Amino acid sequence: MLYEHIQHKGEAGADLHHREDLRAHREIVRLTHMQDLKDMTNNVHYENYRSRKLAAVTCNGVDLSKAKGQLTKSPLAQMEEERREHVMKMKKMETEMEQVFEMKIKKKKQKLKDSEAELERRHEQMKTLEAQYKELEEKRKLFEEDRSNWVAHQRILEQQKLEASKTMEKNKKKGKIF
Repeated sequence: MLYEHIQHKGEAGADLHHREDLRAHREIVRLTHMQDLKDMTNNVHYENYRSRKLAAVTCNGVDLSKAKGQLTKSPLAQMEEERREHVMKMKKMETEMEQVFEMKIKKKKQKLKDSEAELERRHEQMKTLEAQYKELEEKRKLFEEDRSNWVAHQRILEQQKLEASKTMEKNKKKGKIF
């Protein structure tokens, strides 16, 4: 740019400084605006680009009816909502797992109680059987004694019969009948 300027004597030096100041000022303003433009591009345009990319990535696994509502949300808000949903889901799963665990513990305890009751019942049954066995063993011994006595008594009777028949035969031979 050419500036036509009528110079008076002694004004040339001051005008040159003024022009240099304007140029420096213009350069500073240009650089400042350039930095603002870079910041704006970085902060706004790139953030919009990232938002669209994140929205595309996060909506891939979501059905379209759900995705329509989510496209209006910012990706950070959507990610925060997904994180909250995940935390809720994990808490629900933890609660369900604890309930299942508690049920299993109750079942095991009940099974243990039933087993203990069955064991106690069998123990009592075994005691009863042992008592019956002892009683039967005593009865068997008594029976064996009675049988031995009876057999001995029968032998004695047989001997007496045999002796009586021998005596009768002797008496018959002698001719005596009573």
